[in-house]
Amino acid sequence: MSEEIYENSDGFRGKKINEIETMDFNDQIYNNERPIMPCKKDGVGDQHSVFCQWWKRYSGAVAVCLGLLCVLLLAGIIGLLLYQRNQLTSYNTLTKDGDQLQTSGNNLRDQLQTSNNTLTKERDQRQTSNSTLTKERDQLQTSYNTLTKERDQLQTRYNTLTKERDQLQKEIERLKQSLVEKVCPQEWKKLDSSCYYVSTEYKSWEESRQDCRNRGADLVVINSEEKQTLVNWLCGVYDYVWIGLTDSVTEGTWKWVDDTPLTTKYWDSGEPNGGVADNCVYFYSWTSDKGEWWDYYCSYKYRWICEK
Repeated sequence: MSEEIYENSDGFRGKKINEIETMDFNDQIYNNERPIMPCKKDGVGDQHSVFCQWWKRYSGAVAVCLGLLCVLLLAGIIGLLLYQRNQLTSYNTLTKDGDQLQTSGNNLRDQLQTSNNTLTKERDQRQTSNSTLTKERDQLQTSYNTLTKERDQLQTRYNTLTKERDQLQKEIERLKQSLVEKVCPQEWKKLDSSCYYVSTEYKSWEESRQDCRNRGADLVVINSEEKQTLVNWLCGVYDYVWIGLTDSVTEGTWKWVDDTPLTTKYWDSGEPNGGVADNCVYFYSWTSDKGEWWDYYCSYKYRWICEK
């Protein structure tokens, strides 16, 4: 290796010591234009000397910086790899979850499809049932209309028969009235289908009944409101008459002279109250009332009414 002093185009002078080292340094620093010159101890003030001084001062710092930069770069690469690995793990997890969701979605879809098919079948069955019920309803409506028409016809017929029955009843009553008028003795009053005799004398209950028997009748029996009103009219205003009601056979058991039990009652307030002594009943008439009953001594003398 030979030493050679040279001067470049910029006026820089140096000694070429090693061609290979000079060319390597030249390639890195001067981009193949300037050769590297060795630092001179006595080259104070020239450019090469300045560069040498700068290089000696900051080459360590540059190396440290490059080392730190490499460490940071390596750390970044490691971090990036870890991040990518985590992302890949997350992706795999999400993929697995997605597959599970897909499977669940497919199962749910199948279930919904099955439910929909079932509901559709039930709907069709209900539709068929509804059509059948509608048809039956129409038939029932037709039957109802027919029955209603028949009912109206029967009602009309019933009204006609009722009217005819009432007419026949009136005719029967008229015939009975005519018959009673023919059979009622003189001084008797014909009312409805019976004959009534109102005495003008006063006798005890037993004597009054015996008089009625002698006339082919008996003391009057009052078993309805119409009969009560009728007797009240026959008596006249404010009068007392014996009627055919007594408990002389069994105390407290009131019976009519025809042996029928007492059902319809028209006692005055507090009556009967005579105990064992008052065993016969007289009728007290009022002007605008139906009259009232009183129990009293059978031996007392009143007027009486006979009925046959």
